[in-house]
Amino acid sequence: MKKENELEGIKSLLEIRVFAYDLLRRTFLDEPSREFLFNLVEKGLIEAFPFIWEDGNIQEGVRQVSDFFKKYDSNNEDMYIDLRLDYTRLFIGPYELPAPPWESAYLSQERLLFQKQTLEVRQVYLKYGLLPKHFKQEADDHLGLELDFMFQLSNRSLKILETEDFRRLAEIVQDQKDFLQEHLLKWVPDFSINVIENSQYGFYQGMARILKGYLVLDLQALEELEDMEIVGSLN
Repeated sequence: MKKENELEGIKSLLEIRVFAYDLLRRTFLDEPSREFLFNLVEKGLIEAFPFIWEDGNIQEGVRQVSDFFKKYDSNNEDMYIDLRLDYTRLFIGPYELPAPPWESAYLSQERLLFQKQTLEVRQVYLKYGLLPKHFKQEADDHLGLELDFMFQLSNRSLKILETEDFRRLAEIVQDQKDFLQEHLLKWVPDFSINVIENSQYGFYQGMARILKGYLVLDLQALEELEDMEIVGSLN
């Protein structure tokens, strides 16, 4: 019975992580699509974001995004245009970007793309046979791609759990912890501040707060997962 309860707890945690990383990667990987925005509004996905009462950044971010959506109905063309323009200005250009979405833009001395951080991230992707769709065209350390990597590994963790291969589960949990500590958590706090200070709308300001808060909690969640008897005994 104890094992069944622990397995159910692990499954629930992994499912939460899949949901959170899916929403975050879709927010920052591409310009917002009409379908994505419609689903956020009509399905109340922002209000359902996990750990809202456990972190002030997540709580404030959810409030900002919800308040933004209250100004529009879900099919409002102005909302779609406003957010696409804001995304382009913040993350694409053509002018100097107020919130560049690449790790190397924050951690390399030259603040340039395709630096050693990009290659380090690529090596982590390759361990799991993952490469960005636009390999060599888009830098591997783009925020959306790093979040997508965490989403993919969260999904794989669920599938591994179904097979009860706890040794593989312990390894993939450790790799996700390492990726958070060695990559995302080293630069996303600064990125989030840039978005909050420069976005024209509450949507991206709020999503940046949610992102910043969630990554910290996810590291704690992975550490708790390692402490569970089934997984921790194999480390």
